[in-house]
Amino acid sequence: MRSAVILAGGEGRRMGAEKASVMLCNRPLIEHVIERISDAVDEVIVVLRDHAQAERLECVTSCCRVAIDRAPGVGPLAGLQAGMDAARGRYAFATGCDMPFINPYVIDSLFSIADGHDGAVPLLNGLLERLHAVYLARRLEEACRIAIARGERRISAPLAWLDIRFVDAGVFRGVDPELLSFFNVNTLDDLRRAEGIIRGRSAERRINLL
Repeated sequence: MRSAVILAGGEGRRMGAEKASVMLCNRPLIEHVIERISDAVDEVIVVLRDHAQAERLECVTSCCRVAIDRAPGVGPLAGLQAGMDAARGRYAFATGCDMPFINPYVIDSLFSIADGHDGAVPLLNGLLERLHAVYLARRLEEACRIAIARGERRISAPLAWLDIRFVDAGVFRGVDPELLSFFNVNTLDDLRRAEGIIRGRSAERRINLL
């Protein structure tokens, strides 16, 4: 069984609005993420910051399992702990709610690469994509719990104790030529770019049907 954990509790300060609820082509941003991830895993777990947010997003997350952040204010580390603790799969793909072009084939490859290790984390332009990665759920949950108890807040902290396979994102170009799977919507400019990509794909599909 394969799980996926989507961290959606952030307030989106750079965006100026809660990211999960931001509308992208008339649909909440998180809905795009859920739809694409669902093709690659057996269950999707959405981690939210509180029950009020869970109620607001209930119509979008009804097809998923929902976990609530147990340590408000700690950040993504606490979200990862809650999500990995809820995961039923041995391995779980972890991501944010702001990656609308996640590629199911890239996810599938990461699960294969992670097998026999504590995780597989892509490296893109010199940066580790820790929230576009696959982890051994129980090991990461334990590592996050220990890191939080020690006062750590950096998402990199628990990974230092794990057997992680790091992989150059370039290996995924065969299934994702532009590596859009790693595209984050952090700002309004990013949102506009994402809308342009979706419109372009829709136009291309219409042309191919002619």
